[in-house]
Amino acid sequence: MAAHKTGGQSARKKVQVSMVIRDEVEKRHRAGINSLQYDPALHRLYSAGRDSIIRIWNCKNMKDPYIQSMEHHTDWVNDIVLCCGGKNLISASSDTTVKVWNAHKGFCMSTLRTH
Repeated sequence: MAAHKTGGQSARKKVQVSMVIRDEVEKRHRAGINSLQYDPALHRLYSAGRDSIIRIWNCKNMKDPYIQSMEHHTDWVNDIVLCCGGKNLISASSDTTVKVWNAHKGFCMSTLRTH
């Protein structure tokens, strides 16, 4: 905890840190899905879940369609949209952030807070 003094009074600011340790990759959402986006050029489906995860699926491989997960939100992912010709994915979450992702490689490029 960090303490800040203002006007002779001591105020404390709590910082919450959470961590999830898993033995293996979960290939399915643990809760409902709020939004889907399809990229017809790459035959990929993006699903935004109530488990705070965006998952990428290969629609041409029905035996094992899971590609990867994008995990930087801390609350429900409410909506996603592909933009820039399918290069970027934008997500909006109940954690009050909007994130811009590299849709092809699955990493977060930017976070806009308190939206």
